[in-house]
Amino acid sequence: MHPERVRARLDRSATTALRLGHEIGGWMRRGHDDRRLHRFTGHLDVLDGVLSRMLGAVVREIEAIDPRAASGEAYRRCGELDGAVFTIRRLFDWYAAKYDQRRDPVLAGILACADEVVLSCWRQPFEDLGREPPTGPLAYVEPRFDAFATPRVSVPPDLRLPADSLVAEFVGRLPVPVVCLPEWTAVQAWWLTLAAHEVGHHVHKDLDPGLENASRDALAEATGDERWRRWALESFADAYSVLMLGPAAAWIVEELGHGPPESLTRAHGGYPPLPVRLALMAEVARQAGLGGAGAPGLAGAAGALLGLRAGGRTLVELSGLSPGWFAEQGTVRAQARSLAGSDPFLPRLAEPYSARLLLAAAATVVDAGPAAPSALHANLLRHLPRCGPPGRLGVSPAGPPVARLAEELTGRLLGSTR
Repeated sequence: MHPERVRARLDRSATTALRLGHEIGGWMRRGHDDRRLHRFTGHLDVLDGVLSRMLGAVVREIEAIDPRAASGEAYRRCGELDGAVFTIRRLFDWYAAKYDQRRDPVLAGILACADEVVLSCWRQPFEDLGREPPTGPLAYVEPRFDAFATPRVSVPPDLRLPADSLVAEFVGRLPVPVVCLPEWTAVQAWWLTLAAHEVGHHVHKDLDPGLENASRDALAEATGDERWRRWALESFADAYSVLMLGPAAAWIVEELGHGPPESLTRAHGGYPPLPVRLALMAEVARQAGLGGAGAPGLAGAAGALLGLRAGGRTLVELSGLSPGWFAEQGTVRAQARSLAGSDPFLPRLAEPYSARLLLAAAATVVDAGPAAPSALHANLLRHLPRCGPPGRLGVSPAGPPVARLAEELTGRLLGSTR
């Protein structure tokens, strides 16, 4: 065997790892300089810290291999560490592709809208408690019919193959939650209504560590029906979407669930049957002061959700809801009438609640009839990115500090190579 064979193999592994490091570093620098990613500097700091620590540890492992070692053993170890580099690559690519959608001319406009809607729905309860919000959700678009939220401890649907199990584990541990939106939001911006429900899942998990269990207990006790424990997480998100968007939040639930009558009576996943979901949302709206007939049979369930507390305050109080926004002569109705025209007059868009109210207005327009005005999508693309004050989607990660998390994940990565 040529005496330089092992050294050449080590150089190949080290070069691959170092090239990935340069690529990640360059991408992070461009991300911090890119105005389109200004909401996500907290995200980028977290990802950069974790990925850099993991990659640096792998490089040190490669450098620790003795070039005079038996070639077979050296090759085996290099192969293991190449696998670790590939895991880091896969993790980086999974996140980078979602941020890079903001540089795609087809998706950039709708994601600029989505970022404002997510921020408007996300930070309200944390700020009402006088707390700095943790890193908020990253919205992205995927060719799906529905939407989903991936909290910090969940596995995204696109990472459930065995080959991606370690990547999925790391995504679940990193404090960068995501919200997936169906791709037709790019041509029908009012489908961003889905974001309010999905952000509700993240608020449910991050606002108070005991809130999810409290929801299960409160619903089961209020209804006397243990099935509500299974339905608690989705019901909370439905209630949260009503508090963010008003009664029109229900239109998209009905649209997504619409089907033959026999299919509507079945519960599926963590959801109650569709008529129960819609009735609960109507009763939440009535009890929150937003009008409507409600559903007296679900008064207990709605009251249990609205009465949930974090930091000594109820969910209604933490939502920042003002029922006057949704009154006949309120802001949402006025904006709905304006959005249907070609040159809408939309004053006072700089408030923290502006994006969700403007989206509520669009949902009100669509809910009034099956054919949305042709100007509605263009008006949302133009005006939603103007909404709200400057701000980021959180600067403090939830869970362990980034340095400690990076150390834990690095240990898990290297442990997987032995």
